[in-house]
Amino acid sequence: MNWDDIYKSGDNWAICDRCGFKYRASRIRREPRTGYLVCPACYDPRHPLDSYRAKADRLLPKIVRPEPPAREVEPGDITEDDL
Repeated sequence: MNWDDIYKSGDNWAICDRCGFKYRASRIRREPRTGYLVCPACYDPRHPLDSYRAKADRLLPKIVRPEPPAREVEPGDITEDDL
């Protein structure tokens, strides 16, 4: 057992919010997401992709053409060869 864990001048005891064990306050860390004060064994660091920002999608096509005019189709305009 390390004597620094038993007695450290000016270092008070703190209780881990996750496991409930008693640790020196110098070893306790605050978790970024939850705000809990936790021991080194319970500490859950942020994932690197939590701060990743994706680029915005380009929703418009590069080439835009006007819509063709509407055409009226009569029953005799389409033959069996067209199908």
